[in-house]
Amino acid sequence: MYHFYRQCPENHYPYVIQPGDTLNFIANRLEVVVSRIVAANPGIDPYNLRVGQTICIPACPPNHFAYIIQPGDTLYRISQTFNVTISSILEANPSIDPNSLRVAQRICIPSACALVNPNN
Repeated sequence: MYHFYRQCPENHYPYVIQPGDTLNFIANRLEVVVSRIVAANPGIDPYNLRVGQTICIPACPPNHFAYIIQPGDTLYRISQTFNVTISSILEANPSIDPNSLRVAQRICIPSACALVNPNN
């Protein structure tokens, strides 16, 4: 087995396909939407992943940043800390359970400046 080297763009990180991996499995484990993985890897055949193949995993959508859940965090507390709405956090993280955040879980936080409408 050999690894197919691939340079990933900014805000992405490499992931090496392991035996038994599917895009759904990878997306669930890494908490990323499958469509974002496919978009980050043009030309990838989602039905024919090769063990040892390196794909790029998007860290967070544009105008978002990654945040690691800390003990005691709630969506309300996070929204207040970063001056964003709870609904914008949920929209950026459709797979999270807002009532059961896990310590060390990675979520994406919208940048507050990205939420400002210049027409208001």
